[in-house]
This record gives sequence, structure tokens and C-alpha cells, in this order.
Amino acid sequence: MDYMEKATQLHESGCNCCQAVLGCCCDRFDLDPDTAYHLAAFFGAGMRSGEVCGAVTGALMALGLQYGDGNNRQCNKSAQFLKAFKEQYGSVVCKELIAPAGKTKKQMCPVYINYAAKYLEDEFK
Repeated sequence: MDYMEKATQLHESGCNCCQAVLGCCCDRFDLDPDTAYHLAAFFGAGMRSGEVCGAVTGALMALGLQYGDGNNRQCNKSAQFLKAFKEQYGSVVCKELIAPAGKTKKQMCPVYINYAAKYLEDEFK
């Protein structure tokens, strides 16, 4: 199962956006899924306040697991992801992302989850 399929499955089973994106790559890091879900629990819906998109936060957590170090020498990886996401969707802010043309979270969140999951899968190849 690829990352997009796994993230979609997790989201459809009740995980929030952040949990779905971080959860889709647990195997890569030998990260216990329950630990990932607890870690990401309060980052869905833009940290429960419409701020940074949960799918974005989940992707940044995964990028941190892959590239993070004590001196943040690889922080360009997070900047690259944020730039790509913003270029694609215009923002990383949840309340701005779910508003286009009157769409609902239920319609829009899967789009962002899939983008983040695909980005991670491509990045980690």
C-alpha cells in the first residue's frame, strides 16, 4: 500500500489530517502507530484552531524524523515542502484552505492529505 492509500485509509477510519499523514509513514521510521497517533492528536484542524493545516504539520513531523538533527542543518527540507505546498494551494493555513468556493473540510482535507503523503513518498524514495 502506498502512502496516499494508507493516509486515506487512516483518515477515513477516523484519524485527523496530521495523524493520517504521519501515520502513513510509521513503517519507515519503526514508529509505533499508537505513539504517532497520540503525538499528532491535537494537530488536526489546524491545531484545533484553524491555523497550520494538520496535513502540513504531519508532513513536517515526518520530515523531521527523516532529516532533523540537533542543529537543524537540514531545515531546508521543511522549507522546500512548505514552498511546494504553498505554490500548489496558496496557503498552509487550515481556515484558508477549507474555504475555496464554499467547499467543506470533508471535501478539501483529503486533497491536502493526499498531497502531503505523496510528497513524503516521493521524498523518501
